[in-house]
Amino acid sequence: MYVCVLSETGDEEIYHTKNGKNTILSGSLVSSVNNLRDINDQRGAFFVFPDLSIRLEGVYRLKFHLYELVDTMVYFRHCIISDPFTVYSPKRFPGMTESTELSKAFANQGLKIRVRTDLGTRK
Repeated sequence: MYVCVLSETGDEEIYHTKNGKNTILSGSLVSSVNNLRDINDQRGAFFVFPDLSIRLEGVYRLKFHLYELVDTMVYFRHCIISDPFTVYSPKRFPGMTESTELSKAFANQGLKIRVRTDLGTRK
């Protein structure tokens, strides 16, 4: 699976910040399938992007493109767009929330993702 970033309302992919110098999306933009169990102990196929980040504050959506590799051929299968979400500047960031139960379940199965349990207080 490949991921790219879209504006809150547009369908055009955003690759650079407004000044055109930096890529707006950083981290691994491609994920292979992971066969894991969910919080109900059901097996599933999951694509995880543990180090994905957006460098510019604003409201965005992610677009996920699913491809299938068959022998030496690559086939596009489907794409889906996330709901809008907000990216904050460091000064406006409201603080971390605890990791989801699904994230914790994946980490318990050996997937290398950061899990937050003790959040403390932010000053």
